[in-house]
Amino acid sequence: ETMCKETGCTDNAQLRLETLCKSKITKNTLAEWLETVCRIFDAYASPVLSTACTLETEMGRLKSERIEDQKKIIELQEKIIEKKDLEMDNVKKEMKTAVQSEIKSYSSVLKTTCSKALAPRKVQAALKTAAAEEDRSKSLVIYGIEEKKEEKLEETVLDILSHLDEKPRIVSCCRLGRDNVQGEAVTRKPVRVNLSGSDHVRQILQKKRKLRSVEGYTTVYLCPDRTTEERVAYKNLVDEMKRKRLSEPEKHHFIRNNLVVSVSSGT
Repeated sequence: ETMCKETGCTDNAQLRLETLCKSKITKNTLAEWLETVCRIFDAYASPVLSTACTLETEMGRLKSERIEDQKKIIELQEKIIEKKDLEMDNVKKEMKTAVQSEIKSYSSVLKTTCSKALAPRKVQAALKTAAAEEDRSKSLVIYGIEEKKEEKLEETVLDILSHLDEKPRIVSCCRLGRDNVQGEAVTRKPVRVNLSGSDHVRQILQKKRKLRSVEGYTTVYLCPDRTTEERVAYKNLVDEMKRKRLSEPEKHHFIRNNLVVSVSSGT
């Protein structure tokens, strides 16, 4: 404050060489100010500088210790990885030994059973079954077509399929089951239709629900060509669905993935 007053400065930031070198400021005054500055420096600045030097030294030491710790961590990680690699190699060896042992056991079993399993009759039966499955994939069965004398089944079938926007090539079609005997109730025997490819069958079956809204064909139903066992299983599903419709009329019941599914009407 005294220095600012004597030099005419408003604050310490304005104290410069030109402001101190004024004629009215004597050497004694400058010496007193210098002495005061030295005491202030010794009392406040010097301890701070000493502490800063100490902190710098400590930070250097901590940095060195951190580097050493990181080196130790890296060494430990390398040892862990090396140990895991060794364990993995051992596991692979054990697995390889076990697999080779199983393959030998399986080979010995095959040698004793293949001759029986590949007997000519069994091979023929398997081929016959596979051929029958392939034939059924290319055919479908239509229920509910009215029977007429001198009926033209192929034309009727083509008309039904046209309402599904399908015009496949029909290989053959015929009625299934025995003819009606006089005195018995008249039944509409199902019609098996063989097509040129299984893709046509899948496309037609995906659209079969459209017939429900076609006049004259509301009672006509299309389904896959099933085996006897499959027809029995499907009939059981249909019977189960009918029972549920009677016992739970408030729900909607349908067959999906060989199961009877029931959902609330509102869902």
